[in-house]
Amino acid sequence: MDYDYITQYSYGIVETFNLFIPRFMGGASSEDVGSNSNIYKELLTMGASPSQAREFSQNVPTYWGDQPIVAGPAYIGAVLIFLFVLSLYLVKGRLKWWLLGGSILALLLSWGKNLGFVTNFFIDYVPMYDKFRAVSSIQVLIELCIPILAILGLQQLFSRVRTNDEKMKALKMTTIILGSIAFVFLLFNSLLFSFKGAQDSIWIEQYGPDFVRALREDRKSIFTTDVIRTLVFILATAVVCWLFLKDKLKQSFTILILGVLILTDLISVDRKYVNNDNFVSARTLSKPFTPTAADQEILKDTSHYRVYDVTGDPFNGARTSYFHNALGGYHAAKPGRVQDIYDFYLAKGDMNILNMFNVKYFIIPHEKQGAVVQENQAANGNAWFVEEIISVATADEELLALQDVNTKTTAVINQNFNDKVLNKNFSLDSTAQITLVSHKPNKLVYTSQNSTDGFSVFSENYYPGWQAYIDQKPVDHVQTNFLLRGLLIPKGKHTITFKFEPKIIQTGNTITSISALLFLILLGIGAYLEFKKRNKHTILNSEA
Repeated sequence: MDYDYITQYSYGIVETFNLFIPRFMGGASSEDVGSNSNIYKELLTMGASPSQAREFSQNVPTYWGDQPIVAGPAYIGAVLIFLFVLSLYLVKGRLKWWLLGGSILALLLSWGKNLGFVTNFFIDYVPMYDKFRAVSSIQVLIELCIPILAILGLQQLFSRVRTNDEKMKALKMTTIILGSIAFVFLLFNSLLFSFKGAQDSIWIEQYGPDFVRALREDRKSIFTTDVIRTLVFILATAVVCWLFLKDKLKQSFTILILGVLILTDLISVDRKYVNNDNFVSARTLSKPFTPTAADQEILKDTSHYRVYDVTGDPFNGARTSYFHNALGGYHAAKPGRVQDIYDFYLAKGDMNILNMFNVKYFIIPHEKQGAVVQENQAANGNAWFVEEIISVATADEELLALQDVNTKTTAVINQNFNDKVLNKNFSLDSTAQITLVSHKPNKLVYTSQNSTDGFSVFSENYYPGWQAYIDQKPVDHVQTNFLLRGLLIPKGKHTITFKFEPKIIQTGNTITSISALLFLILLGIGAYLEFKKRNKHTILNSEA
């Protein structure tokens, strides 16, 4: 994926404090600020009714960070952060540095374009890193390392390895550091931050500067509330640890109280973003969508084809794919060539390309009926023979060449496949046909009939791991029309099969089998040696 796509969800550097203060940057992209908010009062002033003001205040754009969309803050917990910092003073050895180093590296990488030289290095030189959809997702490593190190710190607090003076000094420094950070944010937030969001200019155009001024006051209010909340948890944690060190609390009660504090801290935040409203019944989950009249009409056709839904964004929804073999659907990390085809052709409604994908039905918006079906009689089908092959030098030329060819009669291939396709022109028999007879996710079966040798294009993605067979004999197929499959088929009647047989799975199965065999051998040797040892011990005892 390209750099902009990978780094779109770059975590803000200042946003890092979300790990410590939950709604440091306003929480989710939109939050319910209630009827006591500045936004609610401003809307009433602007002439909105109480019900209208309340409805709007339930989805206020409170987030003012760098990311385009946020479902909730990446909050680890004030109590856990406290114990984590405490552990930096009490825990010694390599494990501390591994966990601390892993946390720091993951944090730096989550900043993405905000720390470009680190991100660029990993994208350019670290294998598979350029497959990341969102660099901020690497924070799962922080969410693993910090709690582990916090637990190790708590263990040291309870152990006798460290003196009480060392523990008191560590507790004092931790409280001062984290308490000072919270106090600075509490006292000087207006000087440090503007609470300005990326979309505020749009809100000014729509509702005016007074509306945005009220919005920023609400953001500031959320910020202040959560800073105070974090400060309370810091002091509570510090007091519990201090009471333990002063022998006022037993270890078991200290663990219990800290556990309650951690759960209270995390659950109270989690419930804001994952609650009963996010769950549905099993019946609803098993049938998430209700078929429309358009869906029911299409489903009468039991042949194999694709459906293209233009009532919304075809590549940002799952509904059509639930009922049909859809061209589209949503995935966070789309194949690069699919994205290119969409950007260059599908987004513009290019029928030549849509025919190439065997789009037989369109679902289009209708003013009265909502959505109606439009059948496409010109779809190329599941596979077809072509008359001509155009050879190009690069992937860019492959993509651009599609705008000038009729995909029904002409195929475009890269010169890398020249050794597999020597002919450029084919005599097309009017009676020639190729038919899909079986379709499974990992196996496709076709039958073909042609009086001459021919080249067929298959309306399926070319992807590593797929192996072609003609009459059960393996043959090479080529990438055609930028992202489809093409195959030379000799004259006569044949059965063509595509099977998904990636070598990596075969290699993995081989390694697994060898490993299992070695494990059994070692287990057997171990059992034999143990048996021999016990038998020898029994003999010695009997002789004694």
